[in-house]
Amino acid sequence: MNTCISRRACADRDDFRLINDKGEIGKHVWTEYRCPNVVSGENMICQGCSYKIDNYKYQANQKCDHGIVGGPYPSSSKLYGSAFYLKEVQKGWFPKKEDEIRAKEAVDNACMGRKKAVKTELVEPVEPIVETAKPVVETAKPVVETAKPVVETAKPKRKYTKKSPGETKSRKKKEEIALPIPPPVEESNEEPKFIETTEPAISITDVIVVKVKKIKCQGKDYYHDSLSGKLYGISVNGVGAYKGRYNQETETLDTTFPDSDCE
Repeated sequence: MNTCISRRACADRDDFRLINDKGEIGKHVWTEYRCPNVVSGENMICQGCSYKIDNYKYQANQKCDHGIVGGPYPSSSKLYGSAFYLKEVQKGWFPKKEDEIRAKEAVDNACMGRKKAVKTELVEPVEPIVETAKPVVETAKPVVETAKPVVETAKPKRKYTKKSPGETKSRKKKEEIALPIPPPVEESNEEPKFIETTEPAISITDVIVVKVKKIKCQGKDYYHDSLSGKLYGISVNGVGAYKGRYNQETETLDTTFPDSDCE
């Protein structure tokens, strides 16, 4: 059973106010959740969430557009992590610690039901990043001990008889009694192998293609996703790790914002 992937704002009673270093109270910020409505296999968004109004007045109303779970935030959204929220943070406003923890948990819960893999499609031709996990192989060689047979030879005592006239000395030949020798133990040429792997099974439900473009921010080159505002580092193979969100107004990098793709 699939549910709608539309992102919605929690009720007004669950929002919080930003504060500053002076203890002053700032603007309202809402927390998010995933729409619980059931959808068919062909549709990803329910009928109610398919109708949105730009710059709608009430954030908690279903008509207000907050995008889809894990995607970029529209300009009219006032959710935690939106452009509106980041702009207020640049001005010196910030949430209380308990409010920020609650807002981050809301983001994680919204994305929990929609695990995804992000495939990055470059604007510039760059070789794809391929990582192969090598399994840990341990080979145990059996220890084979071969018992060597012990052979004991019993030497009988030499017997002498009295000589009679005309008789020559009679001599008994030595007799050797050999004990039976047990058959040797054959060594096995087969070596048992034990293969252990700690890699969990990968289950990917859907793939999102993201286009990025190389830009310069604060003297460094990054790959920029214009839809989500994310910045990625540049590696020898192409796109590197997530670095933070790009603020177009101040042309700065915000490294405090978590990566929404790490669920």
